[in-house]
Amino acid sequence: MNKPYIPTTTASEAVRARPALLSEVEERRLARAWRDKGDIEARNRLVTAFTPLVMSMTQRFTKTRAQDDPDMMQHAFLGLMRAADGFDPERGVRFSTYAAWWVRAELQDYRMANWSLVRRGRSAKARKAFFRLGPVEASLPHDPAQTAEDRDIRIAQLLGVAPRELDGMRRQFGAADSSLNRLTGEGEGGTQAVDLLPDPNCDVEAEVAARHDLAVIRKALGRHLHRLPDRERDIVIANVMQDPPKTLQDLGETYGISRERVRQLRERGLERLRESLGQEEGALVTLP
Repeated sequence: MNKPYIPTTTASEAVRARPALLSEVEERRLARAWRDKGDIEARNRLVTAFTPLVMSMTQRFTKTRAQDDPDMMQHAFLGLMRAADGFDPERGVRFSTYAAWWVRAELQDYRMANWSLVRRGRSAKARKAFFRLGPVEASLPHDPAQTAEDRDIRIAQLLGVAPRELDGMRRQFGAADSSLNRLTGEGEGGTQAVDLLPDPNCDVEAEVAARHDLAVIRKALGRHLHRLPDRERDIVIANVMQDPPKTLQDLGETYGISRERVRQLRERGLERLRESLGQEEGALVTLP
């Protein structure tokens, strides 16, 4: 397979090294040589001769004409090469007329592909909306007597889409991507936009209710724990409620009793606590 020929010069370099324009006869001769004989030199000469076409069309798609976009230039040349592959010199059409369509299509694809990090549809309808939505909206004169709905219907008609599709197109193509790390306030102490997004996993009402229930549980436990004998209460707190819990062995050494005795005091304390909590109507605490 022949290696594609893609010029690597920038637009400014191409201006200084602009090749001579081809006559219609020479243009057809080169096109036939490439089509019939696979003459790579003829194809390269044909493509290089139309560098000014690529430059001109690329500048139309570049927001800042003073700055070259090498990637866009490369895509424009890809369109020019596809035009060279499909050009039929016997149809009586000049190569520039035929190539302009291919270059424009390649540039449109490039702009749509790099407009957003989000993958968007590239149907004919989407392409039309992408390139015409802004100009169509700007071209309509302001009419105080016209409602926003009527204006949208007119815009949809000019774009050839249903009015219900217009809002979706505006959301897709109305503005370029914006960083979630941008500062929304003034100065260095501003808040990043990502911090203002709602947390889909956060249920504020449930969180408030859980905090309230936890406060009620803690208050009830504190009240009922004080009804236990001191040693049972301390062992239950240290072994069951404390984090990290103390082991039965550690508690036995503290109180000078066996590990089994500590376990018995813990179980008796928990039983007393269950009975005490069960006597309170609407108790929220269930102990194991």
